Amino acid sequence: MKAIILAAGKGERLQPYTKDIPKCLLTLDNQTILEHQINHLKSSEIDEVNVVVGFAREKVEEFLSNYDSLGMKINTIYNPFWESTNSLFSLWAARFELDSDVVLLNGDDVFELDALKLVLSNQDEICVPFKVKEQYASEDMKVKIQNGFLMHISKNLSNPSGESVGIRAFRREGVDTLRRSLEEEIRSDNFEKKWYASAIERILRRGHKIRAIDVKDLYWHDVDYPNDLNHAKLNINKITSKKPSSNLRVV
Repeated sequence: MKAIILAAGKGERLQPYTKDIPKCLLTLDNQTILEHQINHLKSSEIDEVNVVVGFAREKVEEFLSNYDSLGMKINTIYNPFWESTNSLFSLWAARFELDSDVVLLNGDDVFELDALKLVLSNQDEICVPFKVKEQYASEDMKVKIQNGFLMHISKNLSNPSGESVGIRAFRREGVDTLRRSLEEEIRSDNFEKKWYASAIERILRRGHKIRAIDVKDLYWHDVDYPNDLNHAKLNINKITSKKPSSNLRVV
């Protein structure tokens, strides 16, 4: 199984921390967000990671080239329109990697290893995890769930069942379904402003069933604001996993 990490954005809301580096290179302890993600992926037997880069791409590529402690294949894919597009286009830029089972991550996702393993343990064609919260912010990617299946996913949902967790797995026919939906969404109006969740919503409108699983108390947080970064640092004991030792190569 492979992974795609969407890390092309600048992270304007995290200024001044992201003045010169992307969110994925922010440090939580002595390791970056990206490093924690790759460690967790390695621990979950993911053998290939594709990082979609944009803002400060050379810094991400330099970091990966100097990071030689993992035995897995790592590719970087450049989104040349990172300033004017969102995650839909970044995933579309990586569409040729949608040729086998894949787990998708956002470059600002921080999470404990067991959250990733929970998602990967599910064998449905598409699995979208969620987390129940007491209240939801306008920028949260919200979901509506019924009988264990995803009904809707959008930032503009009233009375949501939870917030979508940015670790999503696609297997077998689910990968082809995602790729076809991406191709349709990229031809839609205002595609450059859309998150790739719109492709998942399109899949739902076509009548496909998508499994939704509650991560419950497992730690997951997306780092959008400085207080999110502080929250992650305070929970570093949950996020940190033992660093694997091998050889990582950048191609």
